[in-house]
Amino acid sequence: MAKNILYIFFTLLSSVCIAQKQKKPTKPQVIVYGHEADAFSAAVQSAQSGVETYWIIDSTAIGGPLITGGPKHIVANHLLDVGSWANFLKGIANVKEISDSAMFAAKRTLPPRIAQNVFEGIADTVNRLTLKKNLTILQIEKAGKGWQVTLSSKEKIKVKALVDASKQRTLTTLIKKEVKYANRPLEGDTNKQVATLIDYQKPLYRTGVAVAQIKEDIFNIPLEYVLPDSTLSTVFATRPDNNLYHLYENMEALPLLMLQGQACGAAAAYCAFFNTSADKINVRTLQGELLAFHGYLIPFQDITLQDANYAPIQRVGATGIFQGRYGNKNGQIQFLFNPDSLVSSTEIEPILKQIYTRSQIWFKDKEISALTLKDVLSLIKYVANRGDELNTEIEKGWAKRFKFKGTYDLEAKLTRRQVAVLIDTYLQPFNVRITLNGDFQY
Repeated sequence: MAKNILYIFFTLLSSVCIAQKQKKPTKPQVIVYGHEADAFSAAVQSAQSGVETYWIIDSTAIGGPLITGGPKHIVANHLLDVGSWANFLKGIANVKEISDSAMFAAKRTLPPRIAQNVFEGIADTVNRLTLKKNLTILQIEKAGKGWQVTLSSKEKIKVKALVDASKQRTLTTLIKKEVKYANRPLEGDTNKQVATLIDYQKPLYRTGVAVAQIKEDIFNIPLEYVLPDSTLSTVFATRPDNNLYHLYENMEALPLLMLQGQACGAAAAYCAFFNTSADKINVRTLQGELLAFHGYLIPFQDITLQDANYAPIQRVGATGIFQGRYGNKNGQIQFLFNPDSLVSSTEIEPILKQIYTRSQIWFKDKEISALTLKDVLSLIKYVANRGDELNTEIEKGWAKRFKFKGTYDLEAKLTRRQVAVLIDTYLQPFNVRITLNGDFQY
C-alpha cells in the first residue's frame, strides 16, 4: 500500500512538472529594443524588477562598440562602479563579490570576447527575460494604455511599456510617424537641462537615478531626464536628444549610459507593474528599487558598495539632510560624504525642519557644534515620540546591526556616518514622498 501511495504521489508530481514545462510563457509587459550596453542594462533591470520582458536585439550579438576592435580601457566613474555597470565588471573580473580592486582591474582591460560572453551569460540567467535576436521593429501602434509592436518576423506583441535603447532612437521615430497628436509636442521637442555638478540650491538632486564621474564632472541624473514626454507616456529612451553621453568620448561615458539604461528599465517595469504612466511614478519607490540592485542616487565617492552603511547614507543623502562636498582627494576632484566628520545641529536642522514640523521645537535656541549620541537620541525621541527603550535598542545594535566602530557612549560625539544611519533607521526621511522636481510632498 505504501509503495502504491508513493507511486501515485511521484506520478502526480511528474505530471505537474511536465505541465509547468509545457505551459506557455507569460505575456511580456515590457519591450526593450537595442543591442548595446544600455539595452542590456534596461532589459536585465526590467526583468529583475519582476516584469516579463522581451529584449528585441537588432543584431546577432550583444555589446556594440565594447565587443568590436581591441581591448577597451575606461577610467570614468572612479569609485562609482555601481549598479548594472558594477555587475558587468564583476563578470569581466570573474569574481563572486564586488570590490574596488576588482572593478579597477576590470576597467583597465575590457577584452571584446570576454565582454560579449559576460553580456550573454548574465542575460541567459535572468528570470522573466526573453531574448529575440536579429530582429527589428517595423511598426508601433497605440493599443489602449499600451503599445502594439510589429516585429520584422511579422509577430505582433502588445506590451504596457517600451524602452528605446537603439542608437538612433528608432522607436521614438516610429511612434512619431504612426501616432498623431494634434498640436501636442513629442519627446525631443523639449529642452531638459542637466547640470554636470550637484546643485543643492535646486531640489532636483533628490530625484537622482544614476551617477557619473567623467573627467572632472561628477553628477547625478535626475529622474525627469529619462522620463518621456506625456504623449509618449510609457516609452523611455536611454539616449535622449540632449544625452550627456554624447558630450564625452563613447567609452568613457559607457558607465553613465549603462546606469541610465538601468534606470529606464526600472521605470518601464514600474509603469507596467502598476499599469500607470511615467508622470505618476513614485520617485522614492523607483529609487528604492535601484538601490536594491546596487545603484546610487548621489555620487558619494568615499562611500563604496562594500561599505556596510552605503544604502542608508544614500537614502539620507538623497533627502539633502547631509550634503556632499566637492574636494581634492589623492590629487583628484571627488564628491565626498566625509563619513568621519562631526555633525553640528545647524547642519541637519534646515531639512529636518522642512520634513518634520515637530523638530522645529527641538531645534529652537539650540546651536550644538558637535552632536553627541545623547543629543541625537533626544532628537529622535522627540520627533518620533519614542521612549528610553530606544537607548537599549541602539546599544544592542551598535556593532552588529549598525556596524559602528567603538563603544556605545552617550557622551561620545557622533560622525556623519552614525547620525545618518540613525536618522535613516528611526526617522525614515527617505519615505517622505517627493515630486518630480524634488520638492517634499506632505
